[in-house]
Amino acid sequence: MLDWQQIKTWKVLIVDDEPDNLSVVADVLEFYGMSVKTARDGETGLGILQSYMPTLILLDLSMPKMDGWEMLKRVKAEQALQTVPVVALTAHAMPGDRKRVFEAGFDGYLTKPIAVPTLIEDLRTALETTAAASAPVASSDEPPAAVEPVASSDEPPAAVEPVASSDELPVAAVEPAVSSDELPAS
Repeated sequence: MLDWQQIKTWKVLIVDDEPDNLSVVADVLEFYGMSVKTARDGETGLGILQSYMPTLILLDLSMPKMDGWEMLKRVKAEQALQTVPVVALTAHAMPGDRKRVFEAGFDGYLTKPIAVPTLIEDLRTALETTAAASAPVASSDEPPAAVEPVASSDEPPAAVEPVASSDELPVAAVEPAVSSDELPAS
């Protein structure tokens, strides 16, 4: 179980073949004090896991050499890694992709492009929604309690404090990809 009060102690492995995605996600997590290691494919990711025990793994699905589906199987087959949450961080956002991700054994599902200001909140929501959905059903006649969504805001959750100012984030992480001048007129 992840301790959301102590995210500065987290060790995260991010595996993604797209260098820009890898860099932005790593920069945001490091901004919040997490220790981050990165890999550009599943084979390299598995190699890192030989000497690095992460708190969380963020895993792209479509990569060269070894895709995220195969890496997940191998991670879950390792006794020492079975309790490490693995979140699919993917551009696979078609109908049915979410279901397929969870059926494969992922613990969370986030689609790209990520929302930099809410990445931590989005991770928490993805993991808590999955945990609530997989929790055992209460054996009573009462309906299960509703899962409360995480409040949406421009600020990180109260327990999450950045270790750097927003001025220290990479430009790609804080500037929009398209300026308002480039948007089509409505």
